[in-house]
Parts: sequence; C-alpha cells; structure tokens
Amino acid sequence: MNASTDDLREYRLLRPAWAEIDEGAIAANLAVARKLAGDAKIWFVCKGDGFGFGAAKVARLADAAGVDGLCVGSPEEGMAIRAAGVTRDILLFASTLPEDAARVASLGLIVTIQSMESLRAFVAAGVLVDAFIEIDPGFGRFGFLASQWAQAFAVLAQQSTVRLKGVYTHLSSPGDEAITARQAGVFDAALADAHSAGFRDLETMLASSRVMIAHPALRYSAVDPGRLLYGALDAEWMARVPLRPMLSAIRGRIIHVQEHPAGSTLGIGYAAPIRLERAMRVGVVPIGFGDGLNHVPPFGRVLIGGREATIMGRRSLQHTVIDLSAFPEAGVGSVVTIVGEDGGGFIGIDELADAMRIPVMELLPRVVRMLPHISRTRVGRCEPVDAG
Repeated sequence: MNASTDDLREYRLLRPAWAEIDEGAIAANLAVARKLAGDAKIWFVCKGDGFGFGAAKVARLADAAGVDGLCVGSPEEGMAIRAAGVTRDILLFASTLPEDAARVASLGLIVTIQSMESLRAFVAAGVLVDAFIEIDPGFGRFGFLASQWAQAFAVLAQQSTVRLKGVYTHLSSPGDEAITARQAGVFDAALADAHSAGFRDLETMLASSRVMIAHPALRYSAVDPGRLLYGALDAEWMARVPLRPMLSAIRGRIIHVQEHPAGSTLGIGYAAPIRLERAMRVGVVPIGFGDGLNHVPPFGRVLIGGREATIMGRRSLQHTVIDLSAFPEAGVGSVVTIVGEDGGGFIGIDELADAMRIPVMELLPRVVRMLPHISRTRVGRCEPVDAG
C-alpha cells in the first residue's frame, strides 16, 4: 500500500507524543520586533529548518505577518520556502563550497560572500547574482577581516556579475557592552571602506535577537532576528520583552501501566538495577532521547493533572518511565506534560533546558524537529499541522 503525505502525518500521531505549536506567535513577536527595530527592515532567520518548526512553515507565517526578508542556512531551506510560494528576498548564509558557486547563484537567492575564495568563485561562475558581504568583527567564524575587506570591495567594484546589495555581521557577546562596542566599531570601519570603494545604498545588518533587545541603537538599515520571533530566548532575555513562545507544550500519553511489588529489581532504561523498597506503579510514555531529550539524569520533572511526577531510571530512545504510585487516577491514555501548562502547573522550556544542562537554543530545535506538530487551537482534536 502506498501511503500519502496525509496518511503519514496521521500515522505519526498513532504514537501519542507531540509538540503543540502556537501558529500566531510569529506575528505577535514580529509586532514586538517592529517596536525594537524602528524603521529598520526585519530579515527573519529560518535556518536550522526554521529552528525545527519547518523553514517553509515559519516563512509562510512570517510572510503573512509582513516580514521584510528571510535568511536561511542552506540552499535546501531556501528552495523549500520558494516551493511554498513565498517570493520575498531570501539571504543564504555561508553554507556552500566555492566549486558549487554556479549552481548556487542560479537558485535566485541572495548569496553570502565571506571569503576571497567565495568571491572569486561567484565572479568566475558568470551567473548574475545578488550578494551580501559578511564581516568578521571578532566572532572568529565567517567573514572578511580588516586586512581583507578592502581587497574584496575593490574586486567587487571592478566586475558586474556579482551585485553587492548589503553588508552584515554577527556579534559574539551581546551581553557584554565593551565587546559589543568594539565589534560594532569594526563593522563601521568596513562600511566606511565599502563607501570609499563606491558602494552606496547598501543594506547594513548587525543586530540579531539579543542585540536588538540589549542594543537598540545598533539597528542600521536592517536587523536579522531568529529566536526573538520564535519566542525562544533564554529566560533572562524573555523577561525583557513580551514574547509568545511558538512552542506551547511537549506532551505524551501513557501507553502502558505496570505494577511492581516491593523487592522487585528494575533496570529501567538500561540503568544499573535498583531494588524497590516499596510497591511501585509505573507508566510508560512514548517519548525518549530519540525525540531530542536526554538519556541519563537529571531529567527535570513532568506534570500529570497539574501535579509533579518523577521520571524513573534512564530515558530510552523512544520511552520515558514515570512513577505513578501517587497517581491512582492515571492510566493508559493519561496525558503527561513535559513542557507547558497543565492543571495550573507549568514547566517552561528554559526549566527543562536547565535540567538537561543545555541552552534553550540547543534544546528547542531538537525536540521540535523530531516530534509531530499539533496546533494549539486544535489540540483537542489532535490534528497535525505539519509532519514536524
């Protein structure tokens, strides 16, 4: 039997573990970003497959909300957005080899030029393409250094294949005033040299999400927030602006309940066996480290009917075992909340990230990419909005 895409989405939900998505969050957060950005254009970062939400999905939502442009981390993401019918400008961050310059230039995306090798490759390709130059202000990843960018601007001024549309950079330490000021100064020096080379009316972009919040004066002509529009910053930054998380909840339903008498020896999740001093009732939820969570403790906590429950042993690839001894009402089909509101209780993604000892920006795309997505407004009907 050949399964359709709709069939596959339904099949995914036969394993009852899911991420609840607030599809209105991007529009709400874009309104907040507009207040922070003033007259600057907003280029929404959709890299990492839209932080796991799906690049095409988030691009469609941002397009409908009126974003000015989009940024992607791979050609695949850019073309998925185009296939979804979004026609806004898309900036491709550095992600390809010089040898593929001709193919990349033919995609209709705005390319990033971050080195003399990439510049020469796009010029030699002979395919008319729009481009942004990336400056390295001290981040140490991509971009032209102060000793390099003058040559790059000179080469660009002497050819007509690559049309320079903008210059951007990325700061390393938005929370540090001194480092930010120094790196912004490097960017300003690069812009001055671009001007001296004859380039006018360039898009200039420096501020990502945290820079927009901490340094509103560094707007330039455009900003490129990502996590701000997803409502996915760490707690200290979320507290500074009124954002709506796009990820509303992570939940699963119990698929099995087992009674273990006192004296039983259990090696849950391949952990070292433990001997039960008391009778224990456990439930199994079909969500595990294959869904982006962790294998070994600490796990944090979960909620059942608004009350805190304990995770047992180690988490398996697809399963988590919960102590149900204090929950006689819980059984097969009961909902377990890993992130989100439940009966007056609440677990934020920052709390889970802290328990797992990783940043929110690392945890979010893990779990969101792996789990099926259910619209928050349709959770009661358990309708998928995307394959996830």
